[in-house]
Amino acid sequence: MSEAQLVFLDIDTQVDFMLPAGALYVPGAETIIPNLQRLMTFAAAQRLLVLSSADAHAPDDPSFAQWPPHCVAGTPGQQRIAETRMPAPLLLLNRPGAFRPPAPAAGQVILEKIDYDVSSNPNFDPLLRALGDSRFVVFGVATGYCVQASALALRRRGYAVIVVTDAIRGITEEGHQTALRTLAEAGVRFASTDDVLALSATG
Repeated sequence: MSEAQLVFLDIDTQVDFMLPAGALYVPGAETIIPNLQRLMTFAAAQRLLVLSSADAHAPDDPSFAQWPPHCVAGTPGQQRIAETRMPAPLLLLNRPGAFRPPAPAAGQVILEKIDYDVSSNPNFDPLLRALGDSRFVVFGVATGYCVQASALALRRRGYAVIVVTDAIRGITEEGHQTALRTLAEAGVRFASTDDVLALSATG
């Protein structure tokens, strides 16, 4: 029986979250950019598929009652940082029917969303079905929100999930640690960037 394919899930590595001048900067997020770049370079070299979630809010999004306005669709802050962009990504808007099988074997698929959980994009489950047997390596921001929600969504669907501990950041240290405990209880495994780079696409 063939080994499940390795797929990367890059969570919300967008300017508004990742850079100090961003509208909803995750403290210290810029410190993980070198590891994000290493992971993306590895994915390209190994011809892995990278699924990338992306907040894409309307200017009057109701969530802005809780959070500062951020990642408004089409603004510079909504864009991915250069280190997590791949050439010619497939963009799946947050509406039914944007995905048409077959799934790409490599490259980058960007799934837009307005909720914490990438699976809130209605194209997420059809894409997973088209991918077939897969295991996921998850990284990005923020640990206690979109990283946790998306990793748990994969676990609920029965997928093996590894979270890259030196390629995630939380809004607070307490929230970060609480999320790690929640993920561990859900059966998520943890690895460093070096550990991931020692993996092969099928090993």
